[in-house]
Amino acid sequence: MIRLIAEVLDKQVVDANGDNAGRVDGMILEVREGAPPRLVAIEVSPITLLARFSRRLAMWYAKRDARLGHGRGTPYRIPWETVQRSKLSVVIDRAADDTPINAFEDWLRAKIVDRIPGSGS
Repeated sequence: MIRLIAEVLDKQVVDANGDNAGRVDGMILEVREGAPPRLVAIEVSPITLLARFSRRLAMWYAKRDARLGHGRGTPYRIPWETVQRSKLSVVIDRAADDTPINAFEDWLRAKIVDRIPGSGS
């Protein structure tokens, strides 16, 4: 289990288009009686990352994240069986733009960055 954590947690996530889609912030395990735990999903979300340091901060962020639209306010989970591993990253079977992975960055770009004169957008 320790080896799996070292090989997956915090690895770069690459989407189906070859674009970076964040990092693996968490891992969801299924505890099975009489058998070792099984990895069922990875999470890509600031909520999960913040929860690794402070549950309170994660809950605060989740409330604000929920305002960004449907499916927000909870970590985004990707089923492990749809993930491929490479040495430096994990590759998911979907485009990041088709998921809520970049919702905060998209909001930030639309509401703040694009309004800065000379920002290039």
